[in-house]
Amino acid sequence: MSSSRRVAIITGSSRGIGRSIALRLARDGFNVVINYHSNAAKAQEVVDEIATLPTGGHSTPVQATAVQGDIGHVEQGQHLLDATLAAFGRLDIVVLNAGWLVFQSIQDMTEASYLEAFNTNVKGPMFFSKIAQPHLAQAQDKAHALKTGGSPVGGSRIITISTSLTTLSMVQGDHMLYSASKGALEQVTRTLAKDKAFGGSGITVNSIPPGPVDTEGFRAPLDDAHIAFFQSLHPQGRLGETEDVAGVVSFLASNDSKWVNGQTIRVNGGMGV
Repeated sequence: MSSSRRVAIITGSSRGIGRSIALRLARDGFNVVINYHSNAAKAQEVVDEIATLPTGGHSTPVQATAVQGDIGHVEQGQHLLDATLAAFGRLDIVVLNAGWLVFQSIQDMTEASYLEAFNTNVKGPMFFSKIAQPHLAQAQDKAHALKTGGSPVGGSRIITISTSLTTLSMVQGDHMLYSASKGALEQVTRTLAKDKAFGGSGITVNSIPPGPVDTEGFRAPLDDAHIAFFQSLHPQGRLGETEDVAGVVSFLASNDSKWVNGQTIRVNGGMGV
């Protein structure tokens, strides 16, 4: 099947930030692939919600499909890519949102937890970018073929989701695995942006490190006092919303961002300036 709409994969998009990104890109007119780790019911809820969206004047409705997989395992990343191409016949946008989060001190760290963090947060995005590149390049070529006024229509993007903990002074000892692996992801982003096969061919690669975002997963381990503390760190006195992140992804996926490449855009409400 070949889609006339641009197609986006969002890893880890059955809930939280990933869910909002998927819904926003669908509203922007993308066909989307909802990638999930284990909660098929939540993923299907996102697919069903997308099915209710208006066509926006397009001849066909926006479509979505859910694909299970953990791209920290290379073969599962290949399955995700194959399923996307089988469903839509093309790939334009990759949002590498899935992440592994646990707070452990170096004393509590094990080889297993180290591998889990770096497999999910670094290895998976690296290898998925590698196998997606030929298909993103093909979509980029199509965008150049549809130039209007000298600018490509659409274009291919890789967008990684990191964390503001990579630079904030409030980082704690038990943040090591999470912040180190996400810091590595930001360096992957920078180097891909300069790689001839990616940034050199017009596939832009950028990173979004959010600050604390009000999700079920963020609130689960925290009491009201901790929530109030995180709110107090922001000039506006609130946590980030998932839509705050989704809006920046929407911009990076758009034609307006075609000259934005290799950037780290910190979406944290000014808590770290």
